[in-house]
This record gives sequence, structure tokens and C-alpha cells, in this order.
Amino acid sequence: MKTTKETIMGAFLQLLADRQFDDLSVKDIVQKAAVSRSTFYLHFTDKYQLVDELRTTLNGQFLGLYSEAAEASPVTEQICRHILSYWSFYRWEFSDAHTIHLLSNQLADRLHEVFNDTDYAIFASYGTIGYLSAWVTGGFQAGPVEAAEKLSKIAYTDWTEKLVQPLDLLDQ
Repeated sequence: MKTTKETIMGAFLQLLADRQFDDLSVKDIVQKAAVSRSTFYLHFTDKYQLVDELRTTLNGQFLGLYSEAAEASPVTEQICRHILSYWSFYRWEFSDAHTIHLLSNQLADRLHEVFNDTDYAIFASYGTIGYLSAWVTGGFQAGPVEAAEKLSKIAYTDWTEKLVQPLDLLDQ
């Protein structure tokens, strides 16, 4: 059974599917959630706190999918399914460069914990968030399994074979 807080968050996500965040009011949210304004204010000070708590929850779930024992393909599929499940939030989240940057940094920190390699963590996190952002803002042209396969393929690419050596360019 959902808590009142979860009901309010769910109503907010439903509204976000059809409207822009700036166009949503607390009145809209409480009407959709079928709760009173006072009930809303028992849980949140305003819609900004609501979205901050939702961000903490959903991005926490997203980051939690990475673990030391995880295989890349199942994890990427779980990630893509998570993003698709909460598409209205991530469509809004990925529309802002600052929030993309923050999530990329959080993912880099998480990947560093898993792989203990700062350079890999930074490269992989920004690439992953960039790919997912393009997938979401592009309207999910691929399904979650196909998107996960593409993301995994990119992750396993040996870029040294694909790139021209910088010194080769200087010789020309």
C-alpha cells in the first residue's frame, strides 16, 4: 500500500508527463493526488522540496543499480528500464545541463567506488549520462533492451583501436 507521500510523488510524476514543471502548482498536485493542501504541506514545504526528494529517491535508485558484483549488460538493462519507468521525471531532469552535470558527478563517484579508477569513472559516467539523456530527449527511439545493448557496446569498446593517435595528426 502506498504512503500518502508516495501518492503525492506519483501524482506529480503523472502531471509532469503532460506539463512543464514551471506550469505545475501545488493545487494541481493535490487535486491529482486527491489529498488536501494541508496534507501536502505535512510532507513538503513546496513543489521544489517535492522534486528534490523525488530526485534523491529516483537518482538514489539509479545509482544503487551499480554494485561491485554487477555485470554490465544486466545493469545497463536495469538502468534503461528504470529511466523508462520514470521517463517524465528524467525527461525534465535531462533538460537542464546543471542537473546532468550533478548526476554525472554522482555516477562518477559511484563508479569510482566500484572500479577504483578515477579516469574510467569520469569517462564512463559522463558517457552514460550523455547517452541516457539523448535517449530520453530523443523520445526513446530504441526500447530499453536495445538501448542497454548499445550502451554496453560503447562501454566495452576499445577506444585505442578507434581513435587516431594525436601525434599522427601532428606529422601531417
